[in-house]
Amino acid sequence: MICCDRIYGVLNVEEPVFAEIIAAPTFQRLQGINMGPWVPCRPFYSIPVSRYHHSIGVFMLLRLHGAPLAEQIAGLIHDVSHTAFSHLSDRLFGGETSSRTQEYQDDIHDKFVKNSELAEIITRAGFCLDEILDDSNFILKERDLPDLCADRLDYCLRAIPHMHHHGKLLDCDEVALSRAIVATPDGFVLRDAKSAKMFARAFNQTDEEIYSSYGATFYEEMLARICRNAIEQGILTREEFLELNDMQVIRKMHLAGVDFSPMYDSPEAWRITKDDEDAVILSQKMRRVNPPFIDSDGTVRRLSEIDDDFAKYFSACPKFAEYKIKKA
Repeated sequence: MICCDRIYGVLNVEEPVFAEIIAAPTFQRLQGINMGPWVPCRPFYSIPVSRYHHSIGVFMLLRLHGAPLAEQIAGLIHDVSHTAFSHLSDRLFGGETSSRTQEYQDDIHDKFVKNSELAEIITRAGFCLDEILDDSNFILKERDLPDLCADRLDYCLRAIPHMHHHGKLLDCDEVALSRAIVATPDGFVLRDAKSAKMFARAFNQTDEEIYSSYGATFYEEMLARICRNAIEQGILTREEFLELNDMQVIRKMHLAGVDFSPMYDSPEAWRITKDDEDAVILSQKMRRVNPPFIDSDGTVRRLSEIDDDFAKYFSACPKFAEYKIKKA
C-alpha cells in the first residue's frame, strides 16, 4: 500500500493490516466525519478536514518517527468511534460537564472497536487488541495537554492552511513545521525554540478562534438541539450517529422536514452580556499547548520557560470557556 499525504510525503506500507483497516467500512465512514464545526454562511465547515485524513496522518506521523507497529495501529484507529459531527456527541449524549471534557468518544472507544470488524482484522494480524486500546502503552500517540502527541500535532498542521484561508495568517508553513518534529523517549518535542513558538501560536490561535470560539460553540449547541428533537421525534436513533456520517444525518433530517432555521440565526443576536438576564450557559473545552523543545544546550525545555509573554498568556488561559445565550 502506498500512502501519499501533502504534509508527510509518500510512504510504502508493506504490512497488510493497515490496508485492511483503511478498507474496512468502519474506517471508510470517517471520510464523511469532519473535524471542524459546522459554521453556516461560510464554506460548510470552518476547518474542512475529515477524520479519515487526520487518522491516516496520525498513522503516517507515528510511522515516520519509528513508533512500534502496535502504536501505529492505535493511531490509525483512534478516531473511529466518533459520531456524526464529531464532538457534537459530547453535547448531545454526554452529561452536564461533557462539553468541558469532550471525552464521549474516548469513553465508548474500546467497546466500539471490539464490536466492529476492526477487532477481527487486528487480532488476525497477530496483535493484542487490549494492548492497542490502552493509551498508557504509547507515549507518542496520545499525551495529556499541554504536551505534544501525534493526534495533537497532526490536527494542528492540517488546520494551518484553513486558518490562512480565513485571514488568520500564521507565520508558519505546515509542511516545514512538520519537519521540526522530533521523537524522544519521553515523547514528541520540537527541534528549537523558534519552531515551538510557531507551533504554539498555530495551535492555540486555531483553538481560540475556531474550535472553542463563541461562534463554533453556538452553532454546535443549535445543531445539538435540532438533533435532540429529531431523536425524540423518532426521525433518528442514537445508534445512527455511530453508523451514518455527517451528510447522511443531515439528509435524513431534511427528508423528514426538520427545521434547520436556528442554524442560520446570528450568534450575536443570542448572546447575553448583562448579568441580570436569564441565560443558558454553554461550556466548551479549551485546548492550549506549552510545547517542549530542544534548547541550544541540548536540554528539553518548555516554551513558557524562555518566553515571558507566552508564560503569562498560558498561565491565564482557563481550561474551558463559558458563553451565555438567551433561553430558547
